[in-house]
Amino acid sequence: MKKNGIYEDQITDETAVIEESFEGTGDLIETDEFDDTLGEETEEYANDYLEVSSESSGGDQDFEDLETPFEGNESGATEGSQTEDGTLEKVSGYDYSVLEEQENEEEDNDENVLDAYYAEFGDPTAAMLMRSESGKKMMQEVVIGKDDRKQIKGTTKYPWRAICSLRIKAKDGTSWIGTGFLIGPRTVITAGHVVYMHKHGGWAKSIEVIPGRNGAKKPYGSCKSSHFHSVKGWTKSKKRSHDYGAIILPKNCKYGNKVGYFGYGNYGFFDLLGLKVNLSGYPGDKPAGTQWWHARKIKTVTSRTLVYNIDTAGGQSGSPVWRIKNGKRYVVGIHTNGYSLGNSATRITKPVFKNLKNWKNKYK
Repeated sequence: MKKNGIYEDQITDETAVIEESFEGTGDLIETDEFDDTLGEETEEYANDYLEVSSESSGGDQDFEDLETPFEGNESGATEGSQTEDGTLEKVSGYDYSVLEEQENEEEDNDENVLDAYYAEFGDPTAAMLMRSESGKKMMQEVVIGKDDRKQIKGTTKYPWRAICSLRIKAKDGTSWIGTGFLIGPRTVITAGHVVYMHKHGGWAKSIEVIPGRNGAKKPYGSCKSSHFHSVKGWTKSKKRSHDYGAIILPKNCKYGNKVGYFGYGNYGFFDLLGLKVNLSGYPGDKPAGTQWWHARKIKTVTSRTLVYNIDTAGGQSGSPVWRIKNGKRYVVGIHTNGYSLGNSATRITKPVFKNLKNWKNKYK
């Protein structure tokens, strides 16, 4: 039974916080606080979180990356501003009072390219429909109530430049779009269904990563990668609770050292429930390649997911869901699903945290 946004059988005495933060360029500064937030793991549960890679069928080894030219510009690491309550970005023109009322309420054209979500969960008929004009209107069902998303026009400022537009080429040759975000020099986190599509050949053939994209403008250029990671709970079992993955950029494309990157944290139920969070990405129902932000409170917390009434649309799979704490940005979830009753993210549990940290530290 659900009570106050929490399933009663999942209520535990949680006070632990695990965080890792680094923003900007220069020397690495990390803050870690470790403690268990979940109980003993069963063998099956633990296997779901075992990482898998497009580069290897098993085992740990050094990877040879797909080397592509890096095109980008130097930019300072100036951070964005935040609201007075400290957890949200300050975006001009947004009515923050709605947060208190929540409980009561280019060369390649992206216009007809669908979010990778439809590649994974939509049948061929649904995918065809979503490419039509009527289908585009149906995408609005994940915009809950009034659409008050705000476009981010200054995408060369932090943290917006650490959010990436993704252009995905599946193994079967089909094209899709998504969003990702940097957590390290070469590590871009996104949804599992962005890097591994069960219905379209498995691992993506390649993904173009475009940080801070603003329509046709690519202020830092772009890099392509064919090196991906996810976990067995997604690639083998297709569990939505394990729907997350990573794109590893080529060794000569260390975007994180130029544009900065997000911290991330594992928080307890009561830290997350009612927390005001940000979400920004590249929705397919807006002009191609433009970044849009929205904010709301987390309304439901489960052991593996977060649910919120943040407006999203196809194209935003893999977007960061983050808070600001002591002036630093911490991602708490990875956006994966859009639904009219509430959009949701894969929660950063302790096993997810460990995988993110491993992918970040292994590829610098």
